[in-house]
Amino acid sequence: MNRSFRIGLLPIALALTGSLRADDQAAPAQHADDVASLRADNKQLSDELAAAWKESDRLKADLAASQAAAAKSSDEAADLHRQLDAAKAQAPAAVAASAPVDSDTAKQLADVQDKLAVSLRSFSVVQDEDTQLKASLEKAGTDNTSLSAQLDAARASVASLQVQAAATAQIEPLRLQLRQSQDEASRLALENAEFRTRLSLQSPSPGSSRPTPMRPGQAPAAVAASAPADAAAAPPPPAPRTYVVVEGDTLTRISRKFYGTSGRWEDILNANHDVVKDEKGLVLGSTLKIP
Repeated sequence: MNRSFRIGLLPIALALTGSLRADDQAAPAQHADDVASLRADNKQLSDELAAAWKESDRLKADLAASQAAAAKSSDEAADLHRQLDAAKAQAPAAVAASAPVDSDTAKQLADVQDKLAVSLRSFSVVQDEDTQLKASLEKAGTDNTSLSAQLDAARASVASLQVQAAATAQIEPLRLQLRQSQDEASRLALENAEFRTRLSLQSPSPGSSRPTPMRPGQAPAAVAASAPADAAAAPPPPAPRTYVVVEGDTLTRISRKFYGTSGRWEDILNANHDVVKDEKGLVLGSTLKIP
């Protein structure tokens, strides 16, 4: 029974070891501590299972020895019973014999009875030991079953971590696509703002003397006297642009986001020497001026 139990648990232990090795290669960094803990638990459970098997073998050996001793004691008791019966059968003949013969027979009978009593006590002790060994053997079997259940639980935990690692591996490409989409949206918003600025600069202001485009054949309307050109109010300068550095940003990436090219990163660096010392000195959360 013990050999079959070991053979049944061997594939489970091998599969668990293979799963742990595969988990070391596929699991992400955030699950490394969990995998190491499960490996330590697996080793501890394996050691406890081996100790339980060893204890089970010892208990079986003790049980076999006790059964052999019980069988021997039973044979001795049966032999003493036969001797006692023979002595009782010889007792009537011994009564008719002389007094010394009666004394010897009584002494032999007493010795046989003493030996029989000792054998019975030994047999009782052996039976008690046999019962205790059987109980210990049952306890060892229960411990083996509990250890097997714990091994199964550890294997299920490893499988769960592998599923979580696979899900995390699928999330990373989606995050990258989201960041690229956000960068593209920022670039398009910047281009849209530039187009609006150009259109506002190209259209005539309310106080300008430039004629408004008209359709061919349309009579020009009366134009009120305009103020001198030098008195016309100049358009206000555009407000300086700023940008807050986030994780993963570089000067070339910020240049590509605002200018559509990565070649103007030096302009951004020159405009922010008070915040950035060199092209690798970006600090998360710092605010950059975009020239």
